[in-house]
Amino acid sequence: MISEMILASFSKIWHLIPIVIAIILFRNFLNYKDKKRKILKNEEDEKNGLTLELRTKKKYEDLGYKEVNQKNENQGVDLHMIKEDKNILIQCQNIFEAKSITAKDIESFYNNAISYIKTNNIEEKNMELRYAIPYSDVLNKSAINILKDDSYCCKYIVV
Repeated sequence: MISEMILASFSKIWHLIPIVIAIILFRNFLNYKDKKRKILKNEEDEKNGLTLELRTKKKYEDLGYKEVNQKNENQGVDLHMIKEDKNILIQCQNIFEAKSITAKDIESFYNNAISYIKTNNIEEKNMELRYAIPYSDVLNKSAINILKDDSYCCKYIVV
C-alpha cells in the first residue's frame, strides 16, 4: 500500500527530475565561470602591481581604517589596520588551489597574531583577526570549521 503511494506520487513528479538536474549543472557551470573570472582578475591585478595585500589595505582604508606601521616584519601578520579603538590584524593568502588552506594555517596565523599583539603591546579586547583570500574555495573544510568557531576570533574575507 505504501509502495503504491510512493509510486503514484513519483509518477506525478518524474518530469521534474531533469529540470532539477539541469539547474544543478547550470549552477555548477556558473560557479566554475565565476572562479575562472576571479582567477583572471587576480592575475591581471597582480600584473598591474595590485597585490592581494594592497587590495585588502585599500578596502579597509575605504572603510575608514588606517594602517599601523609594524615594528617587526615577518611576524605572520601582513596588515595592522586601526579605526578609533578597533584593531584588525590581517593575513593575506593569495592561493588559488582549491581547499589548500587548512586549519593548521589558521592556527598558525592566530598564534602569530597573539605573538604580534604581545610584542607590540596591543590590547586584545578591541582586536579582530581577518584572513584575506581571493575566493572561498581555497578553504579546506577544517579551515572553515575553525573560522566558524569564535574561539579564534578570526573571520575570512574574500578580496
